[in-house]
Amino acid sequence: MGIEALRWERLKQAKYLEDQGIDPYPGAIPLRSHANKDVVDKFEQLKGREISVLGRITGIRAHGKRYFFDLEDESGKVQGTITVDSVGEQMFEIFQKGFGIGDFAGITGKVLKTKAGEVTVEASKFSMLAKALLPPPPKWEGLKDVQTRSRQRYLDLMMNKEVRERFKFRSKMVQSMRERFLELECWEVQTPILDTTYGGASAQPFITHHNALGIDLYLRISNELYLKRMMVGGFEGVFEFSTDFRNEGMDATHNPEFTQVELYKAYTDYGWMMRMSEHLIEDIAKKHLGKTEIEYVGKKLDLRTPWRRLSIYDGLRQYVGVDPENMSPAEIKKLAEKEGIKESDPGYIFVELFGKYVEPKLIDPTFVIDYPESTSPLTKKHRTKKGLVERFECVVAGMETMNCFTELNDPRRQRANFEEELKRKFSGDDKAMLTDDDFVVAMEYGMPPMGGIGISIDRWAMVLTGAEHIREVITFPTMKPKPRG
Repeated sequence: MGIEALRWERLKQAKYLEDQGIDPYPGAIPLRSHANKDVVDKFEQLKGREISVLGRITGIRAHGKRYFFDLEDESGKVQGTITVDSVGEQMFEIFQKGFGIGDFAGITGKVLKTKAGEVTVEASKFSMLAKALLPPPPKWEGLKDVQTRSRQRYLDLMMNKEVRERFKFRSKMVQSMRERFLELECWEVQTPILDTTYGGASAQPFITHHNALGIDLYLRISNELYLKRMMVGGFEGVFEFSTDFRNEGMDATHNPEFTQVELYKAYTDYGWMMRMSEHLIEDIAKKHLGKTEIEYVGKKLDLRTPWRRLSIYDGLRQYVGVDPENMSPAEIKKLAEKEGIKESDPGYIFVELFGKYVEPKLIDPTFVIDYPESTSPLTKKHRTKKGLVERFECVVAGMETMNCFTELNDPRRQRANFEEELKRKFSGDDKAMLTDDDFVVAMEYGMPPMGGIGISIDRWAMVLTGAEHIREVITFPTMKPKPRG
């Protein structure tokens, strides 16, 4: 039966209910005395008592003058039953002709166990709470098509309990992060999503237009520069769970709309941030998974601290067999040509080479540290290593999950770095940062030394729940609309 025929049948059921004086979408909701799971778990206490439960009907089975049905709420499922003797012939017929799988209903009745031993509520009263005009997909077929699951996430959540649990885990993970940051005496704040410029990362922005002001605006690619402004203003710790937007490619680890949390803490550096973040994730795994050794895409991961520290240059020496600190410009250029790397800046060449050959080999959480200075315009120079900056990215199963700097707070150096970025922009790099003059002015008023970190909520949700694609941890991932007609 096609979808329109199914809808037509349900519309007839709704009309039938209305003809019987029953509103298919009533305003008055009966009081729920127990969650469904509690009825099952506390049967010995509730046996013989009258209770009221609510939920969605997920299964109906007819046995002569008796119906059994499954009533499911967020806590779980309980069986209900209706007979002519329990509700009368008229109401029995109303249930028979007007109720179906997918409807939200409420029942009041006594708790008992069937001969088969299943906890059941025998209804003395029942009510329609919301009539479903389309039935859910058949349970025996399930909902497995990736496109349908992503486009119609409500059906995915309805049919697949493990999907609901994944998003609940994500929520618990975020809450644990929030609690930890508050313990660190950082304030949760909000910064603009729309801005007249964009910065804080190397990425292509989305552009929109504000009619009243008559100007183009950008959807933020990062909230970094606004959070730093707040640090200039006197805060010693701030964080924000932010939705950011980057107008770039899509794959298993990239969605154009994504979520990260950025945290800035005065009088810290990237070493402090490493220790904080590794313990943060280890504690989340212990609390919400009950373990620190997990499996992700067929690979065993050990989240116990301390995590490995690996510099960009040491990684290239160990895995690629090249020594960046002892190569001539001619040798670097020849290496780039051989690898098909179009960058001319040595720092970017080495980072790209690292991403190509080293990152895929990093399975357990690894702090990739000490980046070439030219690749990190918002980062403070390394205090002991010439030509490098104090930056790390955390790589897990070959995937970047965090990015952190000992933040540059010298406005003179920052302006010079923005000028270098502008040169890259003019030479064709559409990901190069724009100059944010107001941010530099803010720095001139004095910005405290600090560490700053961005943690990917989506990617850590992937790792900790075993999701192989980012769309599995985003409730409504970006998708091309289906053609009409």
